[in-house]
Amino acid sequence: MKRFLIIATIAFLGLSALQAQNTCGDQLKVAQRRFDDGLLEDIPQLLANCMKSGFTNEEKTNAYKLLIQTYLFSENQSKADEVMLKFLNEFPSYSIANNDPKEFINLYSTYRTKPIFKVEVKLGLNFCMPTMVEPYGTGNIDKIKPTYKPKIGYAFEINYINKLYKDFDYSIGTSITFSNFSYSNNPTDYSTVKGDFKYLYLGFPIAVKYNYNFKGINLFAKAGFEPIYLMKSSVALSRQDNIIGRQEPFTGTEDLTKSQKKLDIRPLLAVGVAFKIGRNMLNVSAGFKFSTMTQLNKNKLYSNSALYSKYFFAEDNLLMNQSHISVSFIRSIYKPKKLR
Repeated sequence: MKRFLIIATIAFLGLSALQAQNTCGDQLKVAQRRFDDGLLEDIPQLLANCMKSGFTNEEKTNAYKLLIQTYLFSENQSKADEVMLKFLNEFPSYSIANNDPKEFINLYSTYRTKPIFKVEVKLGLNFCMPTMVEPYGTGNIDKIKPTYKPKIGYAFEINYINKLYKDFDYSIGTSITFSNFSYSNNPTDYSTVKGDFKYLYLGFPIAVKYNYNFKGINLFAKAGFEPIYLMKSSVALSRQDNIIGRQEPFTGTEDLTKSQKKLDIRPLLAVGVAFKIGRNMLNVSAGFKFSTMTQLNKNKLYSNSALYSKYFFAEDNLLMNQSHISVSFIRSIYKPKKLR
């Protein structure tokens, strides 16, 4: 018996909800017929309850348009403006359709309907590709060449975006970047040294983005620069000697922060594609950041004696170029306002 009551209750609630939805849809049709017949007085009351709940998004959009036209034809401009503002707050990313009524379009054009700014949250992978500018070492640097290989790093970025001119936007933001790469060398005939470098940067990217629609596909290109500040750097080193009686490697992690410059300015380039999700955008991009300042502070090159005495290692002077791929979510912030 209990099971029957539960099933009956669920069925009743579902049927009630379906009837309510159908009722609101029917109410909209009735209101539209009244409008077509020039019977305007009862339209706001017919739609009032369903405006709170019961309409689908499409029905509610059409109901707002019908109410606005009703007030305009009734020469009640203040109520038409009041409903238009409610409509724009609820559907801020609405775009004018070809079949929209002329009266609705004219009133819509008197409001600020574009985003006042956008907020971008970006997550990405980077690949640090160090370029040697000046070698250093404990052996013959003319003959002994280290090998550097990129490793996957991570980045988080948040940006303020606003319109610059026509299809151009500008952005100002803050980033946190974790960069990694590996090192290997043979400083002597009997030793092999390997290392894993880790860097933590705080950045302040500034960029201009050009948006271009190609056959319905939203493309963009981005250019700018990013001042960065080195917060921390370290290297995990391992030296293995091929000598009888010395089988255990020398291992350890050394802090390099004090021996490196803190600042760099990195020009950046990126291209990508944007996907619209309601009032928001999802961007996928790939790009490159060019290092313009070498990372090594030569005055403190040999400040850590353990690097060369224990590991037979000395830092090379490098440019820290990076390639990257990223995904970002862009939230548009609207504040509808009557302009004229």
